[in-house]
Amino acid sequence: MHRLDALNPTRPRGDDPVVLQAADWLVKLHAGEMDEAGHRALHAWRAQAPEHERAWQAADELARTFGRVPTGLGVPTLESARRLRRRVLLRSTVLLATGAPAAWLAWRTWGVELAAEYRTAVGERRGFVLADGTRLLLDTGSAADVVFDERERLVLLRAGRILVETGHAAGLPERPFFVQTAQGRVRALGTRFTVRGGDERTRVAVLEHAVEIAPRATDATRVVVRAGQEVDFTRDAAGAPRAIAAGADAWSQGALVADRQRLEDFLAELSRYRPGVLHCAPEVANLRISGVFQVADTDQVLATLAQTLPVQVRTRTRYWVTVGARAPE
Repeated sequence: MHRLDALNPTRPRGDDPVVLQAADWLVKLHAGEMDEAGHRALHAWRAQAPEHERAWQAADELARTFGRVPTGLGVPTLESARRLRRRVLLRSTVLLATGAPAAWLAWRTWGVELAAEYRTAVGERRGFVLADGTRLLLDTGSAADVVFDERERLVLLRAGRILVETGHAAGLPERPFFVQTAQGRVRALGTRFTVRGGDERTRVAVLEHAVEIAPRATDATRVVVRAGQEVDFTRDAAGAPRAIAAGADAWSQGALVADRQRLEDFLAELSRYRPGVLHCAPEVANLRISGVFQVADTDQVLATLAQTLPVQVRTRTRYWVTVGARAPE
């Protein structure tokens, strides 16, 4: 097997023995169980094979990521984070509350995302050009692996959202191009499109040409989606194609487009571009917002909301912000 862009042919999975070994080393290190002999043993293990070193680097990044979460958030953040589906904060606060064993559980659960060859942090967008000329743009908090063999070109979307512009470099054999998520596969039919993965469903928006969607279930009907259309699909079935929502690819230019969007929904999307919790109070959830907003400065976006809507932005910390009703004057 070959990899695009000289990628490693073996990508650790959550149940891969190398991943589990890296998790064990992580727990020992953070539990203070590593004496001088232990550190030598860890060094030797890392030097045994390239995949050991890659797994350890991902584990180390996991620990450093958790270390950047403010400890003052504590366990009370957990329920709000779950309600807002903020996975990174949720897992971070669990770690802070329960210590090193949770690091092992978190690493087994989602270390694959941090181990992905291509990934972005919260608020970051990055573009890559693959060996076949395909262009990938990763949205905030996204992770993907790319696998290339004699039969197909495959992007494994681990988390978040990507924009794909397929290419065909001279000298390389023709092979079908797929994006795979937990819910199934998207086959490019010479095209430009976006894919957003989720726990329950995947959303595909086609900007040029067409794609074919194949849900994971073996008896599911395949659906062709054409330019100007988008579709949500689960493991069992794809929905009916519909017109692309306004600004479907605006994120690729660092913007969010709202067209009479519910404030709660807008803030849920904005929250993907900033660390911590961004909460919308129920009394203002159904206010409508329209406009184009630059996500590079989410604080400025919040300030704009306070100027244009009857809301007040209450900041407990940089990582805990609530948008609620403006107090009577």
